Amino acid sequence: MTTFNRFNLYLLVARAVLLGALLTIPLVAHPISVSVTDDTVVLNERTRSGQIGLLSMTPSPVEFEVTPRNVPDDIEDGRDYLRWAPTRTVVPANRSRPLRMVFRPPADLPAGEYIVRLAVQSREVDYEPDFGDSESEEGDQGLSVGVALQPVLPVTVYIRHNVDSPSLSVGEFTPSTDDADTHGYFTVSKPPEAISYIGTVALVGASSGERYTSGRLRMGNTVDEQRVRVPRIDGDTGLEESICLQLWPEFPARGEPEQTVCQ
Repeated sequence: MTTFNRFNLYLLVARAVLLGALLTIPLVAHPISVSVTDDTVVLNERTRSGQIGLLSMTPSPVEFEVTPRNVPDDIEDGRDYLRWAPTRTVVPANRSRPLRMVFRPPADLPAGEYIVRLAVQSREVDYEPDFGDSESEEGDQGLSVGVALQPVLPVTVYIRHNVDSPSLSVGEFTPSTDDADTHGYFTVSKPPEAISYIGTVALVGASSGERYTSGRLRMGNTVDEQRVRVPRIDGDTGLEESICLQLWPEFPARGEPEQTVCQ
């Protein structure tokens, strides 16, 4: 074997040993605590602006970066008609900052629903990896590498240009006698060609008016049917009165419900 080949062989062995050592170093993940006040925004020609909050529950500053993501080919991408700011911002520890959005349609924009998917990524600004105490017993066992996690939170913006929210059809109440968590469910549906439905749903007692539950009802433009379940409260065994489902075509709800259907 020539000197040159022996040198290459030694070099390959050294690289393998180094790679093996790196692979045995334990990686310690350090999560950060972040959130957004909402993951859904609806804009139209009457309400062209909106905002959500970027929240940091981490004891050090956190940087948020907001970038658009691609949508499926069968969905109209609305990123060219939406402006958001800031695209990058630092939020102090245990504080929040607003993320503002504005719908700016061109004069010749066809009527329809356009969707923007945003990715809100965050990272700790002053993060310092903890390599452990070299004098401790754990430090004698090897090197630990600290890695700060960078969570990504999804936010969906629905832009409705000269189109209205679809009307839902509500099916009959279906009881679930063997379900320990629910009394049963209503089935709500919309036409297959309809745009998304972002509204409010509430379940109330027909006689007492007591509200069992309420919240946002979101059905994307690729979802045609969904179940609204009536939960059991405090382990109750049966319903003492009929339940009514109420629907509003916006969230949060305003005024009287658009539909009320009782079992």
